[in-house]
Amino acid sequence: MLNRCTLVCLLFFGFAFNCHSQQSDNFLNESRSAFDQRMAWWREARLGMFIHWGAYAVPAGVYKGKEVSGIGEWIMSTANIPVEEYEQYVEQFNPQQFDADAWMKIAHDAGMKYIVITSKHHDGFCLWDSKVSNYDIMQKSPFKRDILRELAAACKKYDIRLGFYHSIMDWHHPLAKGNDFARYREEYLIPQLKELLQYEGVSVLWFDGEWIEEWTEPQGKALYQQMRTIQPSLIINNRIGKGRQGMQGMNKGDERYAGDFGTPEQEILSGVSDFDWESCMTMNDTWGFKSNDHNWKSAKELVFNIADIAAKGGNYLLNVGPTAEGLIPQPSVERLKEIGDWMKVNGEAIYGTSRLNRFYQGESIRYTYNKSTGQFYAILLGWPGKRIILKNVKPKAGSDIFLLGMREPLKWNFLPDSTAMIELPAALQDESHRPCKYAWVIALKGKEAIVADEPLLRIQGDAYRPKSIFYKKTKVEITAEPGARIYYTLDGSEPSPLSNVYSKPLSLDKTTEVKAIATVPGKVNSGIGTATFSLNDRYKKLQLTHNFSANYAADGLHSLIDGSYSEGRYTDGKWLGFEGLDFELEIDLGESRWVELISANFLQQHGVWIFQPTEVVFEGSSDGRSFKELGRQSFSIKEGDPDRVLPVSIALKGQNLQFVRIKAKNLGQCPSWHAGNGAKAWLFVDEVAVD
Repeated sequence: MLNRCTLVCLLFFGFAFNCHSQQSDNFLNESRSAFDQRMAWWREARLGMFIHWGAYAVPAGVYKGKEVSGIGEWIMSTANIPVEEYEQYVEQFNPQQFDADAWMKIAHDAGMKYIVITSKHHDGFCLWDSKVSNYDIMQKSPFKRDILRELAAACKKYDIRLGFYHSIMDWHHPLAKGNDFARYREEYLIPQLKELLQYEGVSVLWFDGEWIEEWTEPQGKALYQQMRTIQPSLIINNRIGKGRQGMQGMNKGDERYAGDFGTPEQEILSGVSDFDWESCMTMNDTWGFKSNDHNWKSAKELVFNIADIAAKGGNYLLNVGPTAEGLIPQPSVERLKEIGDWMKVNGEAIYGTSRLNRFYQGESIRYTYNKSTGQFYAILLGWPGKRIILKNVKPKAGSDIFLLGMREPLKWNFLPDSTAMIELPAALQDESHRPCKYAWVIALKGKEAIVADEPLLRIQGDAYRPKSIFYKKTKVEITAEPGARIYYTLDGSEPSPLSNVYSKPLSLDKTTEVKAIATVPGKVNSGIGTATFSLNDRYKKLQLTHNFSANYAADGLHSLIDGSYSEGRYTDGKWLGFEGLDFELEIDLGESRWVELISANFLQQHGVWIFQPTEVVFEGSSDGRSFKELGRQSFSIKEGDPDRVLPVSIALKGQNLQFVRIKAKNLGQCPSWHAGNGAKAWLFVDEVAVD
């Protein structure tokens, strides 16, 4: 979990940084009130723009005429481009159409309250006039304009906070690895950071590349102390230290780490956190510009992300990757325009809000709350029809309830369990008459309701949910909080106190969607707990030796045999992820079967530390005790391997088996040639079949 700045006192562990004053405050032991005051603007902002821009925009994902897999800003590493050759891209970087004012107007009109731009990415090229190095925009590039200075002025004009991304590691600098790293840190990294803090209005330092073995947590804490000694109001992300755990970006374990907020990358936390966090995400698949990446998220998805993140108490740092000419790609501009249109109507439900204890109601409603105004907001992720029932907030009796963007209050009344049923006017059933697109916000005064917990549905004795698999027959148990009464349905309809009362485990012999609610005296009826229990005639039971990560859990075991194949990217929601662990699955077919083919699919995506297995072993058994090897396949993993989905299978001449095992060996740790050297490697699996 992420720690705030109530951190342990600074230990220098063999080195010290020069500070402005020997008597400076210990910013690593900041009081909670001081921390909250410093973080206040950032928490209110909720929405920011990430800008990945540099020399990598020149090749734009293409090297020697061939498209390079992976994200655009990593092309130097992914394509193994020598330093001298990569410098030619810097010498070609001449973005004559760059207009800082135009960029910041786009950000302002989209509702962004702050930006974070790559002052220096891993390739080492600097976008400002650095006196420490000549590998910058003024000396090495023909452009010869200080990009960061122009952006700082535009941020001031549009009242946007300025933030700088800065890479700790550096592929270009000869001292930035091995035994020379201390010199790089003292003579290059820190002096450049001091230069950046001289720009007017710098509010955020956003570090990256901290995973290299040369960087340590003591160095991170010392750097944190020095940066805030120079500028006490700075907000700094957790990648300044070694606390970040994988791409989910929140800190691991209970140890105290440097940094003010967590940094989930390309994902949104599944729940809430007591610690500040910010989801950084792309609009397509890359951060830096790639000419062939056209996999754009829809404006609807981006709006949903804004609502979901705000409801969970986080910030959304949404990326643009400008072209080598200096233009924000048109698909990004179009989506930002739609975000701005939505925020103009509904921004009060996002800015300055905090989360409720129960931030969601099913899949289609997210709640936020503004403490200063006492206003509650229900964000509807989809048009509900003629009426909507709000469970998590109890309106003040006789008060007005509004749909943001509409002047007339909505009609509403209390239901028997004190929930509010709100009528939506007939005219609004025509989408052309609604105040905005994609999501709509209901605003009301009242108080947070006390709601019963949703019931938990699962196969009796099965730890996996929400989807489970059974063979021939099974029993499903439904549990709820003490004192609750449970009502359920088996036909897909919504349960109510008029539905069946649960008293004992349910017997199922076919695929069934079970829905249930819980009622507790003195509480609002719970939301609907839903689970699909799938009859699978081929497999009686699936059992893992090592469990998958909660952060990449897809639909649990069911996703391995649901017939839905994952795409060639880890974010598509169907992969099961194993962090540093092998994949070992045992399948009970229920009875002896004639088996001819066994197969599974694995992902390789080095840019996010996902590697294909080094070995896959297939085993079979007739009794579940004595297994024999049916075959094995080994795979080499080397630098520059392309992203891909790897299907692995073994064809048998036919054997009678009841039990099948598939074992896939995780690489374990990222190899020495990889940027994540020494960190845990991921193994992603989907779609196992026994035919």
